[in-house]
Amino acid sequence: MKGHSADRRWGFWLADHGLAMGGLALLAVGAATSWWAMSLGWAALAIAFFAWVAEADGFAVPRPGRVAIRRGGFDIPLAFKVRRGERVLLFVCEEDPERGGWSDVYTVLDQPKGTDGSDGFEPLYCLPPATPPSGWSLRGRVPVDDLRFEHHERVVYVTRGSLERSLSAAGM
Repeated sequence: MKGHSADRRWGFWLADHGLAMGGLALLAVGAATSWWAMSLGWAALAIAFFAWVAEADGFAVPRPGRVAIRRGGFDIPLAFKVRRGERVLLFVCEEDPERGGWSDVYTVLDQPKGTDGSDGFEPLYCLPPATPPSGWSLRGRVPVDDLRFEHHERVVYVTRGSLERSLSAAGM
């Protein structure tokens, strides 16, 4: 199982850095062969640079195998939303009154997209709500440790595989 996980991480690294590496390779080939390869190399490097700037400013860039989430300033988000089909899921980590601190599970709430006049996916940059917002229904609970988060500049992603596995284990 570890080999499979390492292969997946290698694929993610390649997907994240492939555009910049391909641009550098095209620049090297273009320097020896033709101007069009150099032009494509510069274009690839420019796109990679603007993607990096976008993430540095907090705008999510589509990444294969990962879902961008909206979050606050913690390593593991206390509350975040993801779209799943025609539903919007809200994951909320509540306070644990017995042990103090935060719970080890996310409470998962959902609502259909468009029920409140929007797509239901307004930004969430704060601590989790004390009470569930109106219009959201309880779907279940998901252990925090089941989800894998990645941080890129000021954007956080949850891996699609860990999200799907945790939701299916919870019967969603």
